[in-house]
Amino acid sequence: MKTTLYIARHGETQWNQVQRFQGQLDSNLTELGEIQSVQIAQQLLDKNIDIIFSSDLGRAKHSAEICQGLLNVKVKLDKNLTERHLGHWQGEKIENLSHDTNYNELLYKFTELAPKGGESAVTCGQRIYNALKEIVRAYTTQNILVIFHGEALRCFLAFLGEFSNQNAYDLFKNGCVTHLTYDHNAEAFNLS
Repeated sequence: MKTTLYIARHGETQWNQVQRFQGQLDSNLTELGEIQSVQIAQQLLDKNIDIIFSSDLGRAKHSAEICQGLLNVKVKLDKNLTERHLGHWQGEKIENLSHDTNYNELLYKFTELAPKGGESAVTCGQRIYNALKEIVRAYTTQNILVIFHGEALRCFLAFLGEFSNQNAYDLFKNGCVTHLTYDHNAEAFNLS
């Protein structure tokens, strides 16, 4: 028995455009971000999507609503799918923080280190894993579109053992879609 997940990063936002960390803060989708959201749905038109789950942050929610218009399915918001909390880095421009001695460990590695006032990659990965496991258990054998965030996706995949030495912004472009399945017998997520 298997559940199919299409995990998408929301469309480009105003802060993505100027390379500013959002974390659990928010900014609006750009015109390109709205186009990318349409493209997510277009890629999945023939995948028989049963439901869309989304982070409750505005940028993911807006992308989900755009997809809903094309896929004609219900959207459910889940606060546990929100982006990694980046603590005092939230709202700051990347160029201002790249000199921080912990920058590489925080954004390229999967460790317990957290930005001041924020969440570690391990904690974020565990949170996303738990949220997705709850979803697949409730929607057995269905096809689900999940719209959330690049850093949260990097942390989740690292939690599954899929490590990379790249940061989320290089790994997951706005509007990208990653295909996963959940094998209910083995109780395991698998990249497709």
